[in-house]
Amino acid sequence: MKLKSEQLKALKLLSRGRKPAELKRLFAAIRAIEDRALLAAIAAPKKKAAPKRKGDPLVRELEQTLKPILGPAAEKADLLVEHIAKKHKRKLGIQPKGLADATKHLRAKFSDEQIRAGAHSLMSHLAKLYGDRETVV
Repeated sequence: MKLKSEQLKALKLLSRGRKPAELKRLFAAIRAIEDRALLAAIAAPKKKAAPKRKGDPLVRELEQTLKPILGPAAEKADLLVEHIAKKHKRKLGIQPKGLADATKHLRAKFSDEQIRAGAHSLMSHLAKLYGDRETVV
C-alpha cells in the first residue's frame, strides 16, 4: 500500500522528535483503539457553558410585584410605564418590549426606588379599581 502525499506529511509531523520504539507503540495503540475514541481524544475540548446570568435584581423584583397581573410581560411593562408617566406628570414616549426593556428605559429618567414605588402604586391603584370583583378559581 502506497501512502498519499498528505498522509506522508502527517506521518512526518507525527514522527518529529519521537524514537522508533515510541512510534511502534503509538501505531499499535492506533490499531487497537476504535476510530471514534481516537477522534474524541484529539478533538478540541468543549467549552464549558458560561454561568447563567442572574439578571437584574430590579427586573426580578418588578416581575414579582406585577405577577398578579394576568398578561404578557409587554403589557405589564406598558402599564408600568403609563402609570409612572401619569404619577410624575411626564410624557415618556417609551414603547417597551418587556419588563427588562422598560426598566432599562425608565432607569434613564428615574431612580430604582422611584421605579419600585411606581410598581407598588400601580398594584395598589389596580386593587382599588378591580379589588371588589370576584375572581374565578
